[in-house]
Amino acid sequence: MSKKKQQADHALLESWRPPRGAGDPVGCLTTTFTFDAGFFEEECLARFLEIDSLPDREGLAYLLERENRLGPTYAGVLADHRQAGVDHSLRWDVLPVRIPRAKQHAKLSLLAWTNHIRVVVSSGNLTQHGYRYNHEVAGTIELTPKEAAHALLTESCEFLAALVEFVLGASSDPACQRAREFLGQVQRQVETWLPTGRRGTHLFQHLAFTLPRLGDDHPTRSSLGECISACRRYGPAPSDVCAASPFYDPAPPGETDKTAAELCKGMARGVKRSVTFCVPRVGNEDETIRLAAPKSLLHTVQGRVDRLSVEILPQTDQEENSRPWHAKMLALSTSKYAALMIGSSNFTKAGMGLDGVHNAEANLLYVARRESYAREAGALDSCWPVTTRVDDPEAADVEWQGPQQELDEEEQASTTPAVPPGFVSARYRAGQSAVLVFTLAPAALSSEWQILGDNKHDKIILNATTYAAMGAPELVEVAWELGYAPGKLLITWEGGQAFWPVNVEDQSKLPAPREIESMTAQDMLYILAASDASAAFRTWARQRRVDLEFDEELDSAVPPDLDPLRRYNLQDTFLRRVRRQARLLAAAKHNLERPVWSEQALRWRLTGMIGVQRLAERIAKGLDDGNGEAPEIVLNLADLLLMLGDVEYRETDMALSRKKFYRHYKQFLQQLSDSIDAKVQMVPGLPRDVQQFWSRVHKRFQP
Repeated sequence: MSKKKQQADHALLESWRPPRGAGDPVGCLTTTFTFDAGFFEEECLARFLEIDSLPDREGLAYLLERENRLGPTYAGVLADHRQAGVDHSLRWDVLPVRIPRAKQHAKLSLLAWTNHIRVVVSSGNLTQHGYRYNHEVAGTIELTPKEAAHALLTESCEFLAALVEFVLGASSDPACQRAREFLGQVQRQVETWLPTGRRGTHLFQHLAFTLPRLGDDHPTRSSLGECISACRRYGPAPSDVCAASPFYDPAPPGETDKTAAELCKGMARGVKRSVTFCVPRVGNEDETIRLAAPKSLLHTVQGRVDRLSVEILPQTDQEENSRPWHAKMLALSTSKYAALMIGSSNFTKAGMGLDGVHNAEANLLYVARRESYAREAGALDSCWPVTTRVDDPEAADVEWQGPQQELDEEEQASTTPAVPPGFVSARYRAGQSAVLVFTLAPAALSSEWQILGDNKHDKIILNATTYAAMGAPELVEVAWELGYAPGKLLITWEGGQAFWPVNVEDQSKLPAPREIESMTAQDMLYILAASDASAAFRTWARQRRVDLEFDEELDSAVPPDLDPLRRYNLQDTFLRRVRRQARLLAAAKHNLERPVWSEQALRWRLTGMIGVQRLAERIAKGLDDGNGEAPEIVLNLADLLLMLGDVEYRETDMALSRKKFYRHYKQFLQQLSDSIDAKVQMVPGLPRDVQQFWSRVHKRFQP
């Protein structure tokens, strides 16, 4: 891979990485048509969460980091329902968007940290092709406490909220509710942020969406209409337009191309007008020029404009590396302004929202005033790719072959079988007796079908016969006896099959990874006290791997019973242990006092995978061993509670208030103290002074 190609990949992926001073991750909600769950999790989500471990080299550390980072954070993907059946961690949601007779085609990502929010609008799907191989385009909207484009953020959140409503069963689905809560949380987050100043700027941003009708309050939207309407705020309608798209509507040569006709209709009148179509080329560069576009583009525009040009889009980068064109761009200009719309909309009726056909599309429009000494208009012009002009588009050696579905990964994916609409949603209810909860629409189910699970999808979970015997209810609960949480299930019916995504009902009830069962209380305290939890996880994982692979009896040059320094380690003397424990508790206290963004993040800090509650339970576990160390264990538990009682929360403007923090925190301490006391009271033969000391500590946390 060339250096320039690596830089291009880096730029698109790096939009997921937080800028300096962004703070802790709050959550992300993103959209895509085709979807690679592994790529999203390991490349995009890992950057957003700043996970340092590498999944292929540090598997255990990566697993623990991912779980620990996702615990207090929201993450969700709105994917087209044909592409949503993917294996995924149940710490993040997959929401299948089902738009009647159309696609969820938008590529918009809302990324929120405590001090920074970024909206990314691009043409690239959440796949290897979209981020690494195709020629794509992307733009961002950046919001900070000192400068926030409130209107653009509100528009983005409203668009995402509308997509959530296109998920089957959205009104009662817990995953959809989590998405709504995140969008509301983000909008509340920016309420006190200062608005963006307009004085002195020459470059403006607008959003342009295509969306089907969604009830009486949400009429259909057209990206082309919204784009031209926004341009007219800065001057007359555009007189010069360039369109670059990898896909067009198929049409016979003599038929009118509705998208091209609507574009001409929106252009200025009474001035010279020009239109340029930039289209893909099929095959090698031989004498015959084969274009992957319909000739109806020419016939529609001829006679409506003064100048018509056709140009060929590049299929390689500057160093001849193959880069299929997948970007969607529309440049519009007059003597007053230059504008550039980028995003997901192909030059089609469904992409632009015309003639009653509407995908879900998201585009970002840049408008620059043409003023003296202003460089923004020239910068927008320079964004256009280097193309090859077709001298005579109607010459005999130019073949207009129409859109080539096999050249576009999205068009190929459009033929993927979809889960029948009778299968509304599937969710996993975690707990000691795990359950799969299915929401079904009996009237929309066929006579023969089955839901399959297990690693090879050969275990029948539910079928039409069993379902009919139940009375065909809308809600079905089936015991899940396998030892893992499923990310997808397989549905088969007469003549077809498709994967069905599964989301968790309550993420807080997901079990911790089994790998942490081998952690000691001291290991957990080290992680809670660490200034960099990611580094602490990696250190523990490396030590665990060494312990598993290293046999002291075989590999040690000095037998352990002959090595006095190993039998009498000064680090384990009582005074040193007390001092080390005090330092660790102080560092853990400092971490607990840090501002916390939400109640979910606070709960994770207290009761999560490596939370205070799990640490206390791991220490108290020693009381059951009956090895004579009960007094020291009780004293350690008392020290832990005393430290927790001294926590002084550091409130900030962007964080949970002190009132909310202590309302949850004090209730947690009382419950923790009571649960430990119940175990202490069961310990036989506990010295009287230890009992009295514990009682004083316990009473401190009673109401």
